[in-house]
Parts: sequence; structure tokens; C-alpha cells
Amino acid sequence: MKTEILKVLNLKKFFQMINNNATKIDFTLLKPSQVLMKNIHVNWLRFTLGKTQKHMPVYLNRKTFELCDKNIPFGFITIDKQSTEILTHNLRSVYPEETSKLALNIIIPQKDIMKNFIQWQRYRKYWWSSITTTPSLFSINDMKLENNEANVDILAKFPFGSFPVERITITCDDNESNNYRLSCTMSLENALFIILLDGLSNYSKEEYLRLHRKITPYKIAFGFNFEDNKNKERLSKLVQVLFNKLEGNQIAALLPSIPMSLDSQIKENLQMGVTYTAIVDETTLENGIFQLLNSSTMLKEQVHVADFHEYASSLFNY
Repeated sequence: MKTEILKVLNLKKFFQMINNNATKIDFTLLKPSQVLMKNIHVNWLRFTLGKTQKHMPVYLNRKTFELCDKNIPFGFITIDKQSTEILTHNLRSVYPEETSKLALNIIIPQKDIMKNFIQWQRYRKYWWSSITTTPSLFSINDMKLENNEANVDILAKFPFGSFPVERITITCDDNESNNYRLSCTMSLENALFIILLDGLSNYSKEEYLRLHRKITPYKIAFGFNFEDNKNKERLSKLVQVLFNKLEGNQIAALLPSIPMSLDSQIKENLQMGVTYTAIVDETTLENGIFQLLNSSTMLKEQVHVADFHEYASSLFNY
């Protein structure tokens, strides 16, 4: 397991190591990691809303509920954020120390608790499968009774071990009203490591970090290819226009690293899990056509700049 964790922490575009010894590593999250965690969080919120909006209100915290009509069932979200920018990873564990906690809590009458307990196990397992490239990675363990609560864990099963990614619990919320609380609790930092471990397990020979397109930090990156420096400024302006259109359509894009060679730019994009690389060159200035490289297949297709933002939207169902 230590070897696998070191592979993750050595993703230089995602992490910056600060202190390193045989048992522990201190590190910070670089922008791709931060964006990936944000995407996981947003997808979690959308999924939660989709599963609850027809059945109950969900509040951003319990205090908001107390100011509103107290109808049961209802839900509220809690998040305990990581208090420091520097994280510590004990290499005997798959997860960093002192991670944040994100939870959906649902208050339910006693008569409905078991039905919802089973239902939300399916919901949460499906969600984890929907944001990874290996849907079969996840399973649910047997129910346990601990400290007046029942719980199950959703597990990620890798060849080097099985690790809990989320806990679903039921416990009595209010003895007087006999209501129960169902909680689904996970960590964004832990999710980050599971997603990257899964991506590395599907690493291609081209060193493509295979991330699900729903949550990859950057969906499209640009690559420059030019021989005459006179065209550099014109290409830069063209790429900036295309970049702005993608951002306007809420498609996360990445500008090219210059003066890196085109091959180095593509390799860097693959290592960050970028889904597509748009390769613009001097012929693009003449006819408006560029090549769009699919990171999964390494095949290229020709796209015209006038059609690009609409085509990109169709690729990602926006």
C-alpha cells in the first residue's frame, strides 16, 4: 500500500511535498487537486438534491430548519473543513490525517428508517460508481451495531486492500418524538485519494491518468504547435478566444504551457487527467481547423474554430 500512496503523492501536478521521511509526508494540494475536490463536492450536492428534492427539503445546516416549518422528514448538510493547508500523510494509511467531513443528515420517522437506510446504501454506492472509471470498485459491507447505532461502510476494493470511503449510519435523533437520523458521511480529501488511486490503476501506456469526465479538473486543454515565432501572438489570441468561450459554457479548460514542446504539453495534459487536448498550429490560422486529441483513445479529429464551443458542449452534455 505504501508504494501506491507514494505514486499518488508523486503526482507533481496535484501535490507539493514539504517534508518527507520514511513514515510520514507533509504536503499541500495544488490547483488541480483543489479543482478536483471542488468538482467532487459539486457533484455530491447535485446528486443529493436530485435524490431528495421531490421528497423533502434539505437545509444547509440544522439551524436553518429550526427557523422554518418543522415538517418531517427533512435533511441538512454538515461540513467540517480541514483547518490547515498543510496535510500529513502517514504512509501506513491510505488516507491523510485530519481530513474534512461532509455529511448528509436526514431526520425520518421510526417507521420509515429501515426502508431509507437500505435505499440510501444503494444511492451512495451508485454515486461513487458514477464518478470513477471503475464502477465495480465499490461494495457495501455487512451492517454493524455499535454504540446504539447501526452502520454500514461503502468500500473501495483495490488489489492491495479494501478501504472505507463512506459510512451510512442510523441512530435515534430524538427520544421524545421517536425520530431517527440517517447520516451519510465522507471526506473530500479521502475521495480525492480514492479517485487518484483509481486513475493510476487505469494508467495508460501514454501515462494518461484516467479520471471520469464528470470530475476531472480540466476537460479540455490547449496545445501550441508553431515553427515561426511571428505566429505565436496570433495563435495565443486565438486560443484565448476559444478558452473564453469554453469557460463561458462552464467547461473547465487549461491554457498551454509555453515554451514546452507540443509532445511535452500533451504529456502534461495526460498526466493531469485532461479529457481532450485541442492542438492549434499555423494551419489553423489559415483555414480555422485544428485537431482535437481524445486522451482515452489517442485519436484525433478535425474541428473548426467556429463550431468548437458548441461541439465541446455536446461532448460534455452541457
